[in-house]
Amino acid sequence: MDDQAVAGIGHNNPLPYDAEAAAKLEGRVHELADAGGAWLDKGKVEDDEQAGKLNDFLTQARTCARDIEAARKEAKKPHDDAAKAVDVKFKTLAAPLEKLGLSLKSILTAFAAEKQRQLDEERRRQQEEARRKQEEADRLRREAEARNDVIAQAAAEEAAKAAEKEAKAAAKPARAQIASATGGGRTMATRTTYKAEVENMNRAFSFFRDHAEHGPKIRALFEQLAEAERRSRDGAKEIPGITFQEIRSVA
Repeated sequence: MDDQAVAGIGHNNPLPYDAEAAAKLEGRVHELADAGGAWLDKGKVEDDEQAGKLNDFLTQARTCARDIEAARKEAKKPHDDAAKAVDVKFKTLAAPLEKLGLSLKSILTAFAAEKQRQLDEERRRQQEEARRKQEEADRLRREAEARNDVIAQAAAEEAAKAAEKEAKAAAKPARAQIASATGGGRTMATRTTYKAEVENMNRAFSFFRDHAEHGPKIRALFEQLAEAERRSRDGAKEIPGITFQEIRSVA
């Protein structure tokens, strides 16, 4: 019988980090956690000596945390390098296709824009034709009512209903679409997006300020800007409309 130990599941997939180094750090974390727990049980510092000792302990904890971060980066670096190499290779392969796609898409966009223009023009023509039919039906109805011609009135009312139906159909926006020639691609359609550019800061601010749903976002943004201004070396210490609350902590 083979007296060699049977390999466990996953033996062909070694850990992606130094297990011994990680175990050493883990032991140090447990030591610090136990010592920190004792400080938490105590709950307060009674004199300068204890404050100094707690300061030293926090220094040890920060040092251990830095050691853990350094070990993490060291263990992760080979994987990062491999991931970067993979990204470079496949992004290099994809880049020409992306550039080609943008160039060809601009050609389709120009075609779709012309097609959309024609659709809009046809829709306006249909709307005008429906309006003309509605006016004509209304004129015929009035004339029929004036001479008490109930048959003509009924015909005019039917014509008015048909014209109204045409007007509703013409009012529906039409989007230029480009279908797949073979059925293997998706149908592309024109779409409109908007890129904003602030021309008048005060007027823009007034608009968003007066809409309740934007108020919290504006307030948070102003608070972030004010805190950054206060922190900066030459920043303003007082800002109109802003109050600063001092929050003290040790560092």
